[in-house]
Amino acid sequence: MSDTPPRWGEIERSGRPEYFVGYLDKVTAQSEIQRYKRRTYQLLEVGPGARVLDVGCGTGDDAIALAGLVDPGGAVVGIDNSASIIEEARRRVVARALPVELRTGDAHCLDIPDDSFDACRADRVLMHLRDQEAALAEMVRVTRPGGRVVVREPDWDTLVIDGPDRALTRALLHGHFDRVIRNGGSGRQLYRLLRRAGLIEVEVADTSTLVLTDYATANQLYGLEAAASALAELEPSSRERAADWLRQLQEADRQGQFFSAVTGFTVIGRKPVRA
Repeated sequence: MSDTPPRWGEIERSGRPEYFVGYLDKVTAQSEIQRYKRRTYQLLEVGPGARVLDVGCGTGDDAIALAGLVDPGGAVVGIDNSASIIEEARRRVVARALPVELRTGDAHCLDIPDDSFDACRADRVLMHLRDQEAALAEMVRVTRPGGRVVVREPDWDTLVIDGPDRALTRALLHGHFDRVIRNGGSGRQLYRLLRRAGLIEVEVADTSTLVLTDYATANQLYGLEAAASALAELEPSSRERAADWLRQLQEADRQGQFFSAVTGFTVIGRKPVRA
């Protein structure tokens, strides 16, 4: 069983930025991820000349896509707290003549004036933040009155795996995601959070399930081996059960029977126009 991967809040300290870049690229390669991302772009309701903020922009792929919507005359700003990830994003953007600016920054305290953007977006970001409400408040603050805020989050309690032992599978997955994700239930919380942030016309605009039927991809994205290792360390008496759980998942994969799925939610809202 493998070691626990580094946490998202520790990209610089981990000394392994390539791990996170590889993870993001693997996620983005999934067809369902590409579909919902395109939907988030549409929900922003922006066109040429618009200014868009992408909070937690990662490797910049979404910022590049958004730039195609707002050019000519518009601009996209991408912010991420990791200098290493921003460096990779800049490498991807530099070869394209696109109106994209990439910066390091803290989602909880954006160094941006009020009402600076026509729309703001965050994708799989709030689940990693220490204060989701503060980050959303900042997104609302920098969006102009009448502009849209679009947020996408998974809910990790919806992750299901067709495992050999249902109770053990639950214990492994829930325990693992409680350890590695700050806000594993961010998906179910989005509607409430956007309402509390003062947005109007809040709605769940898209919900979908990512289905993975190969063990290698699921292990990379969900940390199945890391979950088994963590349980074995916490409960040494469960070591053999955890190892057997992995062996049976791998055998199911060899037989073409591996199955996993997790559900995500896209919630939108509009900043009120001042009276």
